[in-house]
Amino acid sequence: MPELLPGFRVRALQPDDIPALLPIEAAGQPTPWSAEVFRDCFRSGYRATAVEAEVGCGEARRPVLVAFQVIHTVLDEAHLLNVAVHPDWQRRGIAAALLQQTMTALAAEDFSVLYLEVRDSNRGARALYERLGFVLSGHRKAYYRTATGHEDALLMLRHL
Repeated sequence: MPELLPGFRVRALQPDDIPALLPIEAAGQPTPWSAEVFRDCFRSGYRATAVEAEVGCGEARRPVLVAFQVIHTVLDEAHLLNVAVHPDWQRRGIAAALLQQTMTALAAEDFSVLYLEVRDSNRGARALYERLGFVLSGHRKAYYRTATGHEDALLMLRHL
């Protein structure tokens, strides 16, 4: 498993990881993906990546899934469908390192662009994406469901 940051390793997500994904997804999304949506991603061959941290001491050390991302690719374009970090592991640079590593890998495979949508209200994610070189490319009115209705999505892209 390649190391993402000291103490964090990246690997491919597997269908067996779905139970560990669901609480991470639920903690970060007002309308989280279901287990069936994740199963559909695996069936469709999307690129799904896990970030694990080693927790515990001595022989009790074990890997724990702390973050993930799902990317769909078509021809030379990639679309970040989902990225999430467990709240207990946020603010450690995990998402930034994962996205940077992903963009480097995509560029090495001759992908030209990475697209994403982000909730208009998600200022933290928007700031992260801007730091990584994403630029605003449009918006989708009432794209995301909320508890009280809908919220706009900002479309962002980064040329690779």
